[in-house]
Amino acid sequence: MEQYILEHLINSDSLIFEVIMIFFQLILEMKSTGKLFYISIPVAIFFSTAVVWLIKVIARNINNTYEAGVGFVIGSFFSFVTTFAAVLFLFSLQFTEPVVKVVIKGWELSLMANTDWRDKTFREAYENVADLKTENGRQLENFDSYPHPEQGGSSIPTHSEKAQLVATNTYLIAAENNFEKTMPFLSWILTAKSGTAKSDILNDMKQHFSKNNSSYLVSDAYKIASDRISKALL
Repeated sequence: MEQYILEHLINSDSLIFEVIMIFFQLILEMKSTGKLFYISIPVAIFFSTAVVWLIKVIARNINNTYEAGVGFVIGSFFSFVTTFAAVLFLFSLQFTEPVVKVVIKGWELSLMANTDWRDKTFREAYENVADLKTENGRQLENFDSYPHPEQGGSSIPTHSEKAQLVATNTYLIAAENNFEKTMPFLSWILTAKSGTAKSDILNDMKQHFSKNNSSYLVSDAYKIASDRISKALL
């Protein structure tokens, strides 16, 4: 059940659906502790019943001849359910941290496994670096041995610091945008920041070029980006 909720939470871009899934995830987390969950149930029933009783009392005070009908039954049921859910939610809020950790880790793993996102971001990074020009109007990097991704290319020449920054920023922005799109509710509460991702990726590039002259596989930068954003969010 928990895995089902997590998968649908990450794969959904609906704000309402995400709120509902997070609510169920919080309840499941609270239920795993045992004692608090079973305390919250009678408390929720008590407050829900009290709300329905209060509505009935108010209605009778406003109109002495008032008689409960179908409308009152439907309204009472809605009030009972929403109050019950609200009380459970308040009890479960203390489990927000472990739930958020699970959700964000799930987002990171989902991002790393998302081949469409990786291919699209790699192509975007490739084209952004290819657009860089020198003062003479020539390409900043030599792309002679680096075909376009649509032609089977799998790496980007990023020997210059400017090319490294452009490629790095492309991956960071793409990862941050993905979080905002797939996690609209959490993204409203938490701002996806790259933290130390930019410096970590650049250091990784420098270490790579200090050992050999081959092109850095920029496509691997998404691993660093997603990991650092996850840590920053937590």
